[in-house]
Amino acid sequence: MSARLLAIDTSTTRPAVVLALEDGRVFESQRATDGRHGTELMPAVRDLLRLASISPRDLDAIAVGLGPGSYTGLRIGLIAAKTLTYALGCRLIGLDSLEIVARNAPRQALRVSVVADAQRGDLFVADFDRNDADSPLVRRGITRLENARDWSSRVAEGTFVLGPALLRSTFEVPLGAILATENDRLPLPSGLISSAMEAYRSGRSDDPWTLEPVYLRRSAAEDKRDGPIVSA
Repeated sequence: MSARLLAIDTSTTRPAVVLALEDGRVFESQRATDGRHGTELMPAVRDLLRLASISPRDLDAIAVGLGPGSYTGLRIGLIAAKTLTYALGCRLIGLDSLEIVARNAPRQALRVSVVADAQRGDLFVADFDRNDADSPLVRRGITRLENARDWSSRVAEGTFVLGPALLRSTFEVPLGAILATENDRLPLPSGLISSAMEAYRSGRSDDPWTLEPVYLRRSAAEDKRDGPIVSA
């Protein structure tokens, strides 16, 4: 099933924006938008549509990474995707951002763990494995919040580790783990569009009125605002 599909992920400071057409052509945003999602995301979308010589109304679906990741980035990406799908009447598809990153792992990696920094000594974690080289990755459990030390203690030797948390050095990487190169630690356009296209072909469609980012925890600002919980 071919489609004209726009995919966005703003879960990190370096967003991925990519457009696929029904003839197999793929266009990736080349804008330097690090940390400026609010001002640069929609111009990046506009540039891709112009480059592909299509109108926004030609889109069949818009896919968006739901996180976990940057609270502000996720809100900006999802609001943009919801607004576009509402205005254009096309399908909306929400994606797990860590699952997008998992697609960067080499085909021979049998165990894969994707980690993002959740701060306060925690990680967002998604685990995958495959039976043999070149077979599809299969998710093991849901994306979750896990203490960094607990994660490090349980990761098996030979596990391929990737994800935006590796861009920081505030947690201990397990001995025997195989680390992704720096370029493969973030959501990439190739993994984003392949994940989006698979979801589209499966018939996935999300409700723009109810779809929400995957936060998994409250922000530090929310905790500070509400203060400690005191029991009577």
